[in-house]
Amino acid sequence: MDIRPRARHLTVIVSATVLGSLVAPASAAGEGVSDSIEGPAHPVGAGSARTYVTVDADGTPAAIGVRLDAAALDGLPEAVLPITEAYLLDLPEEADATAFDHVTVDWNSRGHNPEHGFDVPHFDVHFYLLDRTTVESIHPFAPGYLEAASHLPAPRYLPEGYAPSGEPVTSTVAGMGLHWLDTAETEHHLTETVVYGTWDGQQAFVEPMMSRDWLASRPTLREPLPRPEAYQRAGLHPTTYSVRWDEPTQTYTIELGGLTMREAS
Repeated sequence: MDIRPRARHLTVIVSATVLGSLVAPASAAGEGVSDSIEGPAHPVGAGSARTYVTVDADGTPAAIGVRLDAAALDGLPEAVLPITEAYLLDLPEEADATAFDHVTVDWNSRGHNPEHGFDVPHFDVHFYLLDRTTVESIHPFAPGYLEAASHLPAPRYLPEGYAPSGEPVTSTVAGMGLHWLDTAETEHHLTETVVYGTWDGQQAFVEPMMSRDWLASRPTLREPLPRPEAYQRAGLHPTTYSVRWDEPTQTYTIELGGLTMREAS
């Protein structure tokens, strides 16, 4: 997450439906799942990243996530001034039953927003519910921007205790949306957190954010995901959040699991 206006570099991969998907064994964290369908690998740092969906024996998605190989944490863009590099990842077609449209992995070389403790090198993993066209249209020069940026969703569409990162019009980030932070977290030195995003009254994304140093420590984290009371988009929504290192495959995994059907309301 970058909750300051800034230029973004966007690297795009072609659709997994064009390049095909890779079927691999399911992770140990997925209970009752049989397969993990991966999207195509995309260069990140000196390594690569890819999305995946784990499915149960009936083909129903159980978890959705991103895998970074060990080398992806090295050779990342660096400069005197902060750099944000956004890598756009398509999801496998098996994700169509979920509420998510696409994913970006954003590398922030020097972090941002010291008032929130985010001024350390870190990754943002945006799981977008909005389609790309809508996300890319979020810009302060776009017609109707002031009205849309000021339009906040009803409280039931955000987890309890979450609040905007700042004044909505000035804090909305072009090409992302307005970021909402967990006010129960008082630690002002980033290790990991989960951020939510909105735009024009809509749920826009779920964003695990983590420092590079914390991720490089090869953590094992699994916990309930902060969740809203209601959803605007019908589909499979996550109930758990995990980050883990897998020694046999030498990969870091960021996962939204426990996918459960929710109706729009």
